[in-house]
Amino acid sequence: MLRGVVFDLDGTLLDHDGAELAALAKLYPSLSSGESASRKWLDFPDFAAAWHDAAERGWQRYVAGELTFSEQRTWRVEQVLAMQQDSGVDSQPLTEQEVLDIFARYLTLYEDSWTLYPDVLPCLKALAAYPLGVITNGDGIQQRQKLQQTSIADYFSSVVISGEIGVAKPQREIFAQSAEELQLSPSELLFIGDNPQADVRGALQAGWHCVWLNRTCAKQEVKAVTISELAELPTLIAAGVFD
Repeated sequence: MLRGVVFDLDGTLLDHDGAELAALAKLYPSLSSGESASRKWLDFPDFAAAWHDAAERGWQRYVAGELTFSEQRTWRVEQVLAMQQDSGVDSQPLTEQEVLDIFARYLTLYEDSWTLYPDVLPCLKALAAYPLGVITNGDGIQQRQKLQQTSIADYFSSVVISGEIGVAKPQREIFAQSAEELQLSPSELLFIGDNPQADVRGALQAGWHCVWLNRTCAKQEVKAVTISELAELPTLIAAGVFD
């Protein structure tokens, strides 16, 4: 019988991609002004795509233990410059301080852009009778800040963050930690996430029920119940799909 529901954070509750794009749109004009006026950059769509790609690759290296959390931040800026050079953009190299300054400006803009998807609060309210939790990969301070800043922290009885326990999704141990905190067995728990590998594979390997939240309607075969928005979740639970 289903007794608890646990969510991924970025891409499931918080619109990370939207916040990233909004931050880059505000950062980009400043990169070609002032002291940086002589430096050339990719056109904005290519710049944003390069940044997103570098951020994704850097994050995977962080999860794999190849980069620290701080290193993956500045690594993405360096990778954007490398991608520019590969694309034939004649761009001056950045000093270490310039890299740090660019990321610091981006981070402030990114944090100011954090928003929930519109379907999040109705879903959390509809499931208020269940113990709710979060399992997220990331830095503990930043991930908890996201929950506080978007005013949803109080909905959750358990928040498990990879940066705080040293284990990341899809490893079984991070799901075991959540189950222990909620005092429920894996067969009594449902996990909802947007990443087929970290979220779906991780939850299923840990013995949990799982839902793939496919917000982008990606054409991918995933062996889990699939929804395109959280509005569908309370109905599935009420229908006993996971009991």
